[in-house]
Amino acid sequence: MRRLLCGCMLLALLSSGGWHAKAQAAENPVPQDSKVVVKAEEEAKKEKSPIARLRGKLLYKKSQIKKLEKAAAAADAALAAKLQELENQRRALLSSAEPRLSELYAEQDGMEDEIQKMTEKK
Repeated sequence: MRRLLCGCMLLALLSSGGWHAKAQAAENPVPQDSKVVVKAEEEAKKEKSPIARLRGKLLYKKSQIKKLEKAAAAADAALAAKLQELENQRRALLSSAEPRLSELYAEQDGMEDEIQKMTEKK
């Protein structure tokens, strides 16, 4: 989450710097050397876009995986029970290592139940 926020802040900073440079260029004619600097900044932005594209694809794939996992668990009750047992074991191990997790898990479960109730009403 922190990396995403830092990336967004960096993108906002770079874009505002680009607009500022463009406004200055409109006011004052720019010598040839500063145009090279602006081109270098644009190239740096282009280099980062493949990483952002890959992160987007990864997020999409993770979403697809979750949907298929839920469908598989819904289709097979034994599989769903085994997955729930493993999830409970995982949560117990993590909660024993970090006690604050048990509160967060309880809040998460409450929110998921609330969402489930709201979707059933529709």
